[in-house]
Order: sequence, then C-alpha cells, then structure tokens
Amino acid sequence: MSSPLATKATTHFHEILQQVRDHGLLQKRPSFYIIRLVVISALAIGFWVLAGYLAALTEIHGAWIVAAFASVAILGILSAQYGFIAHEASHRQVFANNKANDSLGLVLANLFAGLSYGFWLSKHNKHHQKPNQIDQDPDIAIRVLSFTTESKESKRGIERWFSDRQGYLFPLLLLFTGFDLLVDSLAALGRKNKPLRTRLLEFSLMLIRQFAPYIVLALMFGPWWAVALWLTMMMSFGLFMGAAFAPNHKGMPLVPKDAKLDFFSRQVLTSRNIKGSWLKDNLMGGLNYQVEHHLFPSMARPYLRKAHELVLDYCEKHDITLVEMNFLASYKVIISHLNNVGLSSNSDPFVCPMVASLRPRN
Repeated sequence: MSSPLATKATTHFHEILQQVRDHGLLQKRPSFYIIRLVVISALAIGFWVLAGYLAALTEIHGAWIVAAFASVAILGILSAQYGFIAHEASHRQVFANNKANDSLGLVLANLFAGLSYGFWLSKHNKHHQKPNQIDQDPDIAIRVLSFTTESKESKRGIERWFSDRQGYLFPLLLLFTGFDLLVDSLAALGRKNKPLRTRLLEFSLMLIRQFAPYIVLALMFGPWWAVALWLTMMMSFGLFMGAAFAPNHKGMPLVPKDAKLDFFSRQVLTSRNIKGSWLKDNLMGGLNYQVEHHLFPSMARPYLRKAHELVLDYCEKHDITLVEMNFLASYKVIISHLNNVGLSSNSDPFVCPMVASLRPRN
C-alpha cells in the first residue's frame, strides 16, 4: 500500500500533467525546428563565407585576426545550437515518429555537433531517470569535478588537483567541455553495446565533422592558423554547451544513492530554472526551463514558457519549492558549492531533497 506522502506527490504530477494537456502543450511543432535549422544553417554558411573573405585578404593585421577568430567562435556556438536540437530530438520533441527523431538526432549530433548520438542518448537518459542522485547520475560523475567530499577524497593525481581547485577553475574548465564530450563519444563507440554498422556510421559522421572544418580552414589560412582556429571553434562549442547545461542541476540538492523519491519531487527539487527572456530561450535551447523539461521531457521547446507559468503557479499554490534565478546568480551558487567541496575535507555539502522541500520559504 502506498504512503500518503507518495500518493500526494503522485497526485501533484498528475494534476499538473492534466493542466498541461488541457492547454495542448504536448503537441509536436516540427515546423518550429525546421525553420530554426534553416536559420542556423544560413548563419553558418554566412560565417564560413566571411571566413573565406578574410582569408582572401592579402594584408594580415590585428583586425583580420580578431575577425577570423570571432567568426569561427560563432561557428562553434552555431554547432552547439545543432546539438541542442539533437538533444530535443533524443527526447522525441521534434516529430511524433520515434525513428524520425532518432534519424534527425543522429545526423545533427554526429555530423553537425561532432558527438556520438548513441553515447549522448544513453548518458542523458540515465541523467533524466535519477538527476543528481549519487552514484546514479552520470552528470555528477565527472573526471575533474567532485560534487561530494567522498568523491573528491577518492580522486588521485591530476584529477584530485583539479577537484581541490574546482570552484575557481570551473569557468576555465568549461572551455574544454567539447574535448571531454569528444573523448567520451569515441570511447563509447568502441564498446560493443550497439551494432557495428551503427557505430561505424556514427564514427564516420563524427570523423567528417571534426576533419572537414580543419581542412577547409587549412586551405583558407594555412595549416598552423587552421589549428588555432579549429581549437577556438571547439572551445567556443564546449563553453557554450557547458555553460547552458551547468546551471540546470549543479549546486542543487543531491539525492542519496539509495533514496526513493517520487517522480515529481525528484524532478522539481533537483532542477533549477534560469529566469527567461526571448534571447535566453533561443540561445539556451529551452534549457533555462529545466524544471518543466524534466517534468515533461517530450514537450516541444515553444511550449516550455507556457508550461513554466502553469508549474510556477501550481508550486506556489501547494507551497512547493521551485528554484529560479538569473544566469549569473546560478553560477555564483555553482562555484560556491564546488569550492565548498574542493577546499574542505570535512564539510558536508550534501543537502537532502526532503529537507530542502520542507525548509521554510522566504
């Protein structure tokens, strides 16, 4: 027999789900994504043309260098935008047909973002099942970061060095997110948990994505300039991806590895929303509505803002904690939490979600 607490929490989810359905917020909007892909692709072509124009200039000077590096940095950001739509396809947000979503996600992730779709799908599904749960969520099992003192104390060598200084180094480490994801993607493709044909297809598309930009840049600017420009593109991509995903859960309550939580409490209490605007909605791929995304992972991006209004109103009426703050404030919390873990061997950064849910609200 279920407990009254579990029944009440289950009712919370079904009540808000019914409201979402009544407003038609679970419908698909493929036209939104098609238009967005056309716009992103047009911008990408434009910046490649700009790079070619800069390469054709005979006189190399400071302004040329700045413009060239700015162009490829923006191309890295556009690559992240393809990655966001691949993420949405993996959640079945784009099309009603699952095969169509997977086909789109595979092409966008491997060929346009340069990451393994299969690796991302497996890793991200585990995260959604048990966000911020110790030893269960792969997003808090990062090589050079520690989210608990136990994790930090278990690290050795260079990983321990980074963990001890992780709060201060965190913004810098975001620059290398793209390289970290690339290494993990290649490692995942080496495992035999998927058919060889699928792994070879993913690897081939990733190979094209990683080498084609360098070859084009080398033809434009020469091999050594191409190395610097390619690295800039990768760091821009990684910084943007990492910066968009980091505020969602880092610094939020952690869940004990053996804890049992209902779906509603698990998703709301471990997620953080970033106060939105039209620009943030577009640049962050809808990830600023993290609570709503976790409650309704198959919801298309255009409906998240309206869903947020419903969820916020529901949580206020039922005195449920929903964390929402601006972008910079979220990073202050993240860095403070990471420093609390990294700089102390005896502090306890763990906060039980149940305690957090019962804490008096300001």
